[in-house]
Amino acid sequence: MAMNATSPLQAGDRLDIHFPSFTPRITIESESKLTVEVIAGDNAGFADTVEYEAVMIREDVWMLSWQEHIGSTIVHVLDFGAGTAHTAVTPAKGGFMRLTGRIDTKGESQPW
Repeated sequence: MAMNATSPLQAGDRLDIHFPSFTPRITIESESKLTVEVIAGDNAGFADTVEYEAVMIREDVWMLSWQEHIGSTIVHVLDFGAGTAHTAVTPAKGGFMRLTGRIDTKGESQPW
């Protein structure tokens, strides 16, 4: 059962997640909107601003999810204590990907 808590993600925070084949950058715009940009690797140059949800799983572990305008769905389990993201992606073109990457955080308000 997820606990109700304030998200550690605040407007202006930025997460780069380094996966083996690409690096997305997530910029928190507000408590309900983020921008995702692929800054390196596969699909570099892709960007989208979407509504998201962040749910606390336990201290330092959050689930972050959204659906992109092209139809892809993204679910990250962000373990801030370990600095690791476990991600599931259903691309718009079909298929299913499971990824693990290193979280690089940038921003002023991050408690991790």
